[in-house]
Amino acid sequence: MKLFRTLMLAGLTLACTQSVAHAQNWYGMATWNISFPAEDTKKFVDETSFRGFGLDFRKEFKPMTTVGIMGSWEVFHERRNDTTSVGQVTFTGSQDRYINSFPIMLGLHKYFGAAGGTHPYIGLNAGGFVLIQTLRIGLAEFEDTTWEWGIMPEVGFIMPIDRGSSFVVNARYSMALTGEDLEGNDSQLTYWGVRVGFCWEQY
Repeated sequence: MKLFRTLMLAGLTLACTQSVAHAQNWYGMATWNISFPAEDTKKFVDETSFRGFGLDFRKEFKPMTTVGIMGSWEVFHERRNDTTSVGQVTFTGSQDRYINSFPIMLGLHKYFGAAGGTHPYIGLNAGGFVLIQTLRIGLAEFEDTTWEWGIMPEVGFIMPIDRGSSFVVNARYSMALTGEDLEGNDSQLTYWGVRVGFCWEQY
């Protein structure tokens, strides 16, 4: 799993560098992500995540509109005392619960505002999540890795700082359309996210 994370982040960083260097109508975005579990996700982990990182790359294809690709990594963790069934076995006691979420999606975004000023925008990302659910109880560990299709609507602001660089803040709602929990019950990953960071080659 560590190798997967390293390769994903290295690949996204390389793509960002090449995009900014070779095409002026591309821009890259790097953000720190804060995430809040919702609905089914709260049943497994009900703690705010401050461990998240994201990269976006977008290209203008008509005025005030871009298409792009995004990837991020959010880590949820909670320690609780609970009773949990996995397969035919029931456990009671202290548990460490983790969700590692890796959304990888294509996006379409529409921008508003005058050139050189703050740009509010709206967008929709669609693709999927690499979802890793982990449960640790004493020396026992249960882990499940799946791919789940999903969507991620988004609103945000891009505010210029200096020539070619801007501050960005946005809010996203991540929603997997399929999925199961470790007990085999239907469960869709859902969480709210607030992201703050910087972008280069301001739109």
